Amino acid sequence: MFKCFVCKMHHKNCSALCQHLKFHHGLYPNKNLRLKCGEQGCLSSFCTYNGFRKHLHNVHSHYHDKHVGMEQEVAQQTHSLGDSFSDRPSTSASVSQVPTVISQDSLVGMCGSIVAHLQASGLTESAVQTIICSVEEVVSDVQSQAREVVLQTFSPDSKESDIYKRVEHNLNQLDNPFSTFNTEKKRQKYYDEKWEIVEPKEFVLGVRLDTRRHRTTGVYSETPVRDKYMYVPILGTIHSIFKNKDIRECFLHEKQTQAGLYKDINDGSYFQNHPLFSQQKYALQILLYYDDFETANPLGSKKGIHKLGCIYFTIKNLPPKVNSVLMNVHLAALFYTEDLKKYGFEEILKPLIDDLKILETKGILLPFTEEPVFGSVVQVTGDNLALNGLLGFVESFSATNWCRFCLVNKEEIQSVFNEDSSDIVLRSRELHIEHCNALSEDPALTSVYGVKRSCVLNSLEYFHSTDNYAVDIMHDLLEGVVQYELKLFFQYMIKNGYISISTLLDRIQTFNYGFVERKNKPSGLKIDDNSKHLGLNAIQSLCILRNTPLIFGDIVERDNSHWNFVLLLLQIVDIVLSPVLTDGMICYLKHLICDHHNMFKNLFPGRKLIPKHHLMIHYPRCIKKIGPLIHIWCMRFEAKHNFFKRAVKNFKNLTKSLVKQHQRQLAFYYENYCFKRFQFGPLKLKRVDSMEGGHLLCESLNVDSCVNVSTTNWVRNYGTEYQVGLFLCTGMSSDLPVFKKICYIIIHEQHAFIIGSTVNTLYFDEHFHAYCIEEKSNEHAVISIDQLTYVRPFDKQYSNENENIYMIPYCYMF
Repeated sequence: MFKCFVCKMHHKNCSALCQHLKFHHGLYPNKNLRLKCGEQGCLSSFCTYNGFRKHLHNVHSHYHDKHVGMEQEVAQQTHSLGDSFSDRPSTSASVSQVPTVISQDSLVGMCGSIVAHLQASGLTESAVQTIICSVEEVVSDVQSQAREVVLQTFSPDSKESDIYKRVEHNLNQLDNPFSTFNTEKKRQKYYDEKWEIVEPKEFVLGVRLDTRRHRTTGVYSETPVRDKYMYVPILGTIHSIFKNKDIRECFLHEKQTQAGLYKDINDGSYFQNHPLFSQQKYALQILLYYDDFETANPLGSKKGIHKLGCIYFTIKNLPPKVNSVLMNVHLAALFYTEDLKKYGFEEILKPLIDDLKILETKGILLPFTEEPVFGSVVQVTGDNLALNGLLGFVESFSATNWCRFCLVNKEEIQSVFNEDSSDIVLRSRELHIEHCNALSEDPALTSVYGVKRSCVLNSLEYFHSTDNYAVDIMHDLLEGVVQYELKLFFQYMIKNGYISISTLLDRIQTFNYGFVERKNKPSGLKIDDNSKHLGLNAIQSLCILRNTPLIFGDIVERDNSHWNFVLLLLQIVDIVLSPVLTDGMICYLKHLICDHHNMFKNLFPGRKLIPKHHLMIHYPRCIKKIGPLIHIWCMRFEAKHNFFKRAVKNFKNLTKSLVKQHQRQLAFYYENYCFKRFQFGPLKLKRVDSMEGGHLLCESLNVDSCVNVSTTNWVRNYGTEYQVGLFLCTGMSSDLPVFKKICYIIIHEQHAFIIGSTVNTLYFDEHFHAYCIEEKSNEHAVISIDQLTYVRPFDKQYSNENENIYMIPYCYMF
């Protein structure tokens, strides 16, 4: 008998086991398929059913034959004992009774997963149609051939027998499972019924006359063209989201709050004083995101014509690690940027606003609730240009009052570096209403104190634009301030003879960034031009900032003011990127930002602070209002753009094509997506007592020291990869982090445990902005990766000055 690795049920043959895995557990062939051998002591795993079958046949066939004989013997004994044995538990109760004929529904379900996989891979609808029709024809031919072969086994004299007629009847009843998917309409109907994929709606904004030239006659004529956009009903999407069991469990899991500690948005004062979210435990917290992206070649002739605007949203009730999954970044609207300029947010967002008002007033029934669940917009995020445009503020950052948080003018930002200053007047709801009223009374005014119009979202009951505290540290810091100031520092080093430009670039390219940062290595830098950036993306900018002290620390003296300026910037970035913050850290951040801006003006008197510098002074208040800023930055939202950029095959009715493609992809994800994203490398058996620290593992897992456990070299949990040889931060001692080196990774019941050896943290070297460590292996500990506070691993690195081992922090640890 063969055992299922999922439910441990036994099956009498390999075919029965494969059918069980496919149709009972839904393990259909796809790129993430991982089939594990359920036989005791075998750790083999396979990505295809073909390889899985070969392994069972070649390696475990003798085991199967022996148990078949035992099963037959037990069956004979059971039959001979008769009714006296019927009241006892059966020894073969765990053996599945898989029918010899696979149900048609199961076959159709398997084919539906295959078709969804094709659609999710980015193929055009015509390509999918061609493939399905071809496969349908092949299956039909195979069925016809099998029918002829079976019927030819009967002799001519038996063709009138009842057996022949029953066989012929059953063969004629065989349906082609791909016939359910041979048209686009059938496919859409199947997915709607099975997964209830939300159908997007198309709205017409207006009709315009477009001058076009006839192909044959060459005559120009005006043709009416409808400006349209696509909207995915948010209420339907929310209902569909909560059909996922894992999503429901995360949603219902109660978040713990602690005074003075900020881990998520529910720890902020805005949430705690909100009339809806603070009163209703399960009120839906919707985080909206708005941005534009280019679908055509940004250097080509079609640049700008096919630029699209999008509205995404996430459910902030879910943990940050769940919302980081792109499947949980949901599409609400897709439209042309030119149409937005022409018709405005009022027209584009009208159906979204209507649905949000229903959610605020009537609520929505979810699959696990008996009473309606209410909800509203908790915050709106995006880059500065997008937020200013959506919230109704001026979109020019050279305007007098461009800041969406205060009324400071563009001259004052060069000298006012603290919100507590008397020169800072914060925007309020009452003040904003006055500005909007002034605009309505005098239409000739283009703006009043930076306000161009009232935000369309202000019509909601539980949201107002002046209560939006979302800032994007990705664009402000990593693509703005960090690159601007690093460029000034590099130019200072070159100008003052510390290093030549060629040596500087060589050092950056040849530096060993370690395993964790290997993919984020800067590809090239723009140092000698007049721009305010280095030509890097956000993650490359963060990589070079963190490693600059180790790359150049040996050539700059420790009391150098420009060097201390870079270290001050590093401290600010560490705090802002921290997933957990305290009141003390927020107060410290306020003073660091003030000192940093003053130092900038002293070191670079000929340079001006950019608008992103000014936004930094609002960070401390924003953190107190809505929690850590890293949980609302644009990094994961912008990653969502890649799907639409890759999916573009032609530009005819672009928004409709992309939205339908996106909704079809959800069908594949809902069927095949592994929510936890728990993956690991090849497994090996190892005795517990042969491992250093094995006795601790016995206590943690409650196993004997003589048993074998499964070990691997790497494991990936929610996208974070851990490898043997890397380091983890497990806590703090005497204001220094406690690091553990990963010695073994143990996989036990779909959970990962790490045996780590103790690392001695000697001190924090301020010049290198890194912790100096000393490796030792006399003490060990068992760590569960699900219980880590600082989930990202560390890799040891070295400076050019000495042979010390350093750990570079990626956030402020306390």
